[in-house]
Amino acid sequence: MGRRCTARGSGRRRAGRVGGGLAALLAGLLVTGCAAFDTDDDVRRARELAAELYPGELEVVDARILFPETTGSEVTLSVEDDPDAAVRFRVDAGKDRCDGGPDCTDALREAVDRARREARDLRAMREAFDGCGHPVLAADEKLTAPWIEARVSDGTLDEVLARAGACAQRWVTARAEQGPKEVPGWVTVNFAAPGTAEDLPAAKKRLPTVLRLTHGPRLAALAGKAYYVAAYPVGEDAGHTVDAASARLRIVSPLAERQAFSRRIDASVLPALRATYPEAVTSGGAGMGVWRLEPGTVRRMRGYVLFCERAPADGERCPGDLAALVTSDPRGGDAEVVDVLTDIRDERGVLRLPPQ
Repeated sequence: MGRRCTARGSGRRRAGRVGGGLAALLAGLLVTGCAAFDTDDDVRRARELAAELYPGELEVVDARILFPETTGSEVTLSVEDDPDAAVRFRVDAGKDRCDGGPDCTDALREAVDRARREARDLRAMREAFDGCGHPVLAADEKLTAPWIEARVSDGTLDEVLARAGACAQRWVTARAEQGPKEVPGWVTVNFAAPGTAEDLPAAKKRLPTVLRLTHGPRLAALAGKAYYVAAYPVGEDAGHTVDAASARLRIVSPLAERQAFSRRIDASVLPALRATYPEAVTSGGAGMGVWRLEPGTVRRMRGYVLFCERAPADGERCPGDLAALVTSDPRGGDAEVVDVLTDIRDERGVLRLPPQ
């Protein structure tokens, strides 16, 4: 992993000095011929701790510097008897600190316990979805939302939601067996188009499963295209029933597509608003909020458009004193105003909108 650069210094730069401090630091590295920081000392310390506390059980599989911090590394270890678990903790050998504290022994023990819990949670997720015919492609870092493949359309929507809901029920049941605190109020499932798995970036095979399924480039590739997200309510009954019939479906799109949707929805809504409010102006950015698909279809969406009865006299941007509940097609066209809400902010000006 190379030698550690002594130019790395110590401590965190203050926020107001980051730019100049970083430039000076990089310049110093170039002068000394050291183009990048290394993790050798921190890895060595992690191995020492592992050998002391868990002899023969842990192996370092990855390490990265904590840029823009100037000391310390995040070290990742695999667990001999659990290929799913990834032990991740911060080590600063120069300061003899781990995870920000002085007790490296406790830090490693806590990291191992955390890794085993995460591995257990991941297995519960995978066994539930893989076991009902929807293999998990990836999961968010908190292991609360799996990605599966499904063809979502008006013709398949009910079947897809029912099948994924059955998988979610298996998952919730498994979590309930781990303890009542493990049962969520809602379960979220992300849907990628069929065939997506073939082109996804993959992490190194030697890494634990939890790292391979939460691999950053893999998640970025999945989120790089519009995808559907279903949220299933979980009942408070003894069986923790997942109510697939009440699932809420929405589309999540890349930023550029959401911005284009915002522009189209504003332009599409204004003519309808001006029939009642002739000088109405929208606050803009409506598409950046939460828009849900109408039940039973992927052809119509529902959300709020904030607007003002007239443009502010001071030339400032309209903050949104009124809200139009709107339906539109997924591109932001063919808008219809369902209702207009007038009492949308509390006495402090905080927005208070009911669910669509």
